[in-house]
Amino acid sequence: MLIPPRRSCAFAGALLLAGYGHAVEPPQFTNALGMTFNRVPAGTFSMGSATDAPGHEPDELLHEVVISEPFWLQSTPVTRGQWLELVDGMPSAFPECGDECPVDGLRWTWVQWYIRELSEWDPDHDYRLPTEAEWEYAARAGTTGPYHTGDCLGPDQANVSGTSVLSGCEAFPRSSGPRPVALNNPNPWGFYGMSGNTWEMCADWYGPYGEGRVVDPVGPEEGEYKVLRGGSWHFSAVHARVANRFMARNDIAGFRLVAVPEAE
Repeated sequence: MLIPPRRSCAFAGALLLAGYGHAVEPPQFTNALGMTFNRVPAGTFSMGSATDAPGHEPDELLHEVVISEPFWLQSTPVTRGQWLELVDGMPSAFPECGDECPVDGLRWTWVQWYIRELSEWDPDHDYRLPTEAEWEYAARAGTTGPYHTGDCLGPDQANVSGTSVLSGCEAFPRSSGPRPVALNNPNPWGFYGMSGNTWEMCADWYGPYGEGRVVDPVGPEEGEYKVLRGGSWHFSAVHARVANRFMARNDIAGFRLVAVPEAE
């Protein structure tokens, strides 16, 4: 059973700048919980998938999205250790996986508890969930295929089950459970685990995409289910496509955060 967050002492994040480019470590900062955030550049991308794309679903209407401002996105999902720093209790299964595994099994209200506490704990940043558009933009990292790895996704690239794969891809065994974050290589923008391991909750309520070019979309004003992205160890590689959308009907998700500097 989860208990509302306990208070913790204040901390300040340290800014660790690095070079930035395709397949190069981007500018980063790391806060005192060990959360590393990569700077995502502003830009334009095609969100969703074409009707003839492998694995396409009807809710993936292809449309142009503008991300008008850069933002700071966590390089991995929130880990169980990071969760337990601020919350008494954890719903995740597979306790043997340890503190470096992603927290999962969460409800949206529990995630909001955590975000509020972390934002109070860190005087230099506010925290929030990424929008669905921000999530897909970062997951694609400048690529245009079904995965940032190309047309296929294998067991050495992501923690997913290989019982259902895209046409032309090689099947592989079912995954046995979650794994610590950052075991597989990151995408070209330095983000780990955007495909597989745990579903990731976004800020948007699930709903149909609008047609045409949009700037910084935030989804419907209200809804029944939050959007989940990325797939998980328990789901097939098909569900880990970067365009795939899922509804949080059950408590199965983890999350990663956007950090907003107070000056912004």
